[in-house]
Amino acid sequence: MAELLEKVAATTTTNVAVTTTTETVAISSGPVKVPYATCRVAIKAWCQLTTGTATTTVATRIRRGTAITGTLVGEANVEDVKVAAGLREPFFIMTSEDRANVDSVEYSLTVEQASASADGTIVQASIEVEILNG
Repeated sequence: MAELLEKVAATTTTNVAVTTTTETVAISSGPVKVPYATCRVAIKAWCQLTTGTATTTVATRIRRGTAITGTLVGEANVEDVKVAAGLREPFFIMTSEDRANVDSVEYSLTVEQASASADGTIVQASIEVEILNG
């Protein structure tokens, strides 16, 4: 069974604009120290998004670092919008990866709308990063 070595959690209630169909960082974890040469990293993230007009799907992603150009971790699957565009709904994603020979790691949750003709708004977001052995 894996042992929890380090953990960081971050939450924000500061609104973040999601410009029409542009991938946008919702929240970043901040750096997490990696105490061993190899580890497994488990990442969980959630946000509440008020979708823009005409939005049909939303893609959430976990990326290394603090920018949309960071390496994608896991997949970038899209979810159909479950309420009318312009209303608020939650999105959740979790993934993990093995890392080796790094002093610290940092991850971000990103959000991208499809078919949006107006901006969306992330009204709150959280991310949790756990460093595990094994």
